[in-house]
Amino acid sequence: MSARYAFVVPRYGADIAGGAETLARELALKLAARGDKIEILTTTARDNRSWKGELESGTSMDGTITVHRFNVDPRNLEAWIPRQIDISKGIRLSIEDQLEWMAHSVNASAMYRFIEEEGDRFDALFFAPYLFGTTFWGSLIHPERSILIPCLHDESYAYLEILTSMFRQVRGCLFNAVPEMRLARRLYGEIGGDEVGMGFVPPSREQVESLTPLLSADPYLLYLGRKETAKGVSALIDDFIKAKQIYPGLSPLRLVIAGGGSFSDLYRDEVLSRGDILDLAQLSELDKQRLLRHAVALAQPSTNESFSIVLMESWMVGTPVLVSSDCAVTRHHVEQSGGGLHYRGAEELGAVLLSIHEDKVLRQALAAAGDRYLRERYSWDAVLRRFDRVMEILSVGTDAHQDQPSTF
Repeated sequence: MSARYAFVVPRYGADIAGGAETLARELALKLAARGDKIEILTTTARDNRSWKGELESGTSMDGTITVHRFNVDPRNLEAWIPRQIDISKGIRLSIEDQLEWMAHSVNASAMYRFIEEEGDRFDALFFAPYLFGTTFWGSLIHPERSILIPCLHDESYAYLEILTSMFRQVRGCLFNAVPEMRLARRLYGEIGGDEVGMGFVPPSREQVESLTPLLSADPYLLYLGRKETAKGVSALIDDFIKAKQIYPGLSPLRLVIAGGGSFSDLYRDEVLSRGDILDLAQLSELDKQRLLRHAVALAQPSTNESFSIVLMESWMVGTPVLVSSDCAVTRHHVEQSGGGLHYRGAEELGAVLLSIHEDKVLRQALAAAGDRYLRERYSWDAVLRRFDRVMEILSVGTDAHQDQPSTF
């Protein structure tokens, strides 16, 4: 017997870049492909900064998935921005101010009416990520059917009392990684659920070997993702420059910054005149794979991640990763897989980068270990088994897929 699920996300679409959005869509598509009935509830927004309604409201199809788009409510930014700044600085707000801040987050009143009227026809409603009005207000309409895919970070927002209340009222969570689950339970108590994560279909060896270089033959360290200071990119640039001063053996290396957003948002425009730091715009999927394939390593400097899709993408094409020692999730992936190294600061970045740059055998061994980890833990078969097991734990839709294995 198939299950009926709704996924509630503030943005949705194949062309929407973002980890939470990608994860939710990929899981929804896989569940639909095996026969579950899936509906998406989302807004007309495309951009995650302006949150303007750019898409048409109404119902459409994404393959076999029904997509309902609702207009974004007007926002009072004069009320939202000061509270947003205070929270980001760690200033404690009253419950009233927290609720006022959430009231002017991304909201869709028509969506909430839909959930209220139609929510009981779904076995479960999944809400992602944790920090938006669509998740907060939407999940509390039918909390007994609501399951968060929180994409939780150890950040000031996570400590708000209103969000603690939300986590404690819903049915449970699908976590992306074990450290994220540990964080949630440390903050909110024994939250129900377990790790599920996201699945991948690795390319064949022939496909990987066919990926020709996108850049010239000069070796490079690659950052791939949004160009935001919150992602640690500015710190990576500074550490890279200092590391080259400490380790002369790194002199041939370039740092390539590729992805969405503007380099000017990193406040490092002057470094582009050096010649060893290159800014690339957002790439096609093929060019992204080509760039990853021929990098010395992928750098993931972010300290706030709940999964990190780009690590898996790097391992799929045979490239090791360097991650921040201060990010519990990416460090966990690296230590569990053996697929890379972690660092803290310029000197450690230089040391690990030099070892990978100079030792091709080490580079290949790290990449191979990461690939094995990906195939064993994050194949879609493994992820869907974990999904079904979590749904059994939460006693949601337990009559569906009873013939599925429930072991990890």
